[in-house]
Amino acid sequence: MGSLSKILPQLASSKLFVTEGGIETTLIYKKSIDLPEFSTLPLLDTEEGRKTILSIYQGYINIALAHSTGIVLETRTWRGSPAWSSTIGLSAQQVIDLNRTAVKILRDLRHKNENPSTPIVISGAMGPLQDAYKDSVDTPSFSQAREYYGAQIRTFAEEGVDMLCIMTITNLDEATAAVSVAREYNLPIHVSFSIETDGRLRGGRTLEDAIRVVDHLTDNYTTYFGVNCAHPRHIRIALQGVPEDVMSRIGSIRGNSSLKCHDELDNSVVLDRGDISVWVEDFNGLLNILPRLKVVGGCCGTDEEHIDAIAKMIHSFMA
Repeated sequence: MGSLSKILPQLASSKLFVTEGGIETTLIYKKSIDLPEFSTLPLLDTEEGRKTILSIYQGYINIALAHSTGIVLETRTWRGSPAWSSTIGLSAQQVIDLNRTAVKILRDLRHKNENPSTPIVISGAMGPLQDAYKDSVDTPSFSQAREYYGAQIRTFAEEGVDMLCIMTITNLDEATAAVSVAREYNLPIHVSFSIETDGRLRGGRTLEDAIRVVDHLTDNYTTYFGVNCAHPRHIRIALQGVPEDVMSRIGSIRGNSSLKCHDELDNSVVLDRGDISVWVEDFNGLLNILPRLKVVGGCCGTDEEHIDAIAKMIHSFMA
């Protein structure tokens, strides 16, 4: 693994950790809550919204507690860059303040729930600076991305997160910018790419190439890489023929419930929870080929039932 690996509980543990499912899709499809640009950040600005988020987090923590495994919790800040402020109806200062609130929520949950069998890792979440389902090869520039992520990372550092995560990424300028700023703050960072049903990033780049480029440009600083927002079956396609040195850099998988492509999901009015048994079976196949996998969880369409099922599977896998 890359940077500062020894300080992260999931890397020191012999057990796989879990993380959440698709909190955004749960809010939209199950709780009928409108999320501007898929952002949960505005919910943190109201007492009712915070209670809703706390309840969902607690459900996932309860699963980790029941299976005596650790859990990585991501802040509700995927759209927490000032680049998104006007689009989600907030000022730049409100966005930064809500990043702080997001970390505080997780600190409080950790204080109430953590025990030696279930360490809780607080990860400061970041996302793409434009639509994650669109090819963003041309924009923003590296310097622009550094500026936007810099404001967010500085806030996370001040609030004492354990690590950073940049998710659903296809733009390598964004990925390398976030990693370069993380390095300045001496914070571990997880870079998670999004792939299409053909196993490639939007724009056609292979997962192997994306990992190699980011590592080359940032001196292997990334703690580990991951894939999210893709069904485990499609992630398996992305890993076909990938050399062992790249496979060993992958530490996290967060799988979509649905086998549909992103364009179909983006325009769907009905939640596709998929077949949980198939989802778990395909996840099991990934465990057998990823020697350094440390964290597993869900993305769009997944919920507590999916995470409980995979927690049971990894318990038997590690036994």
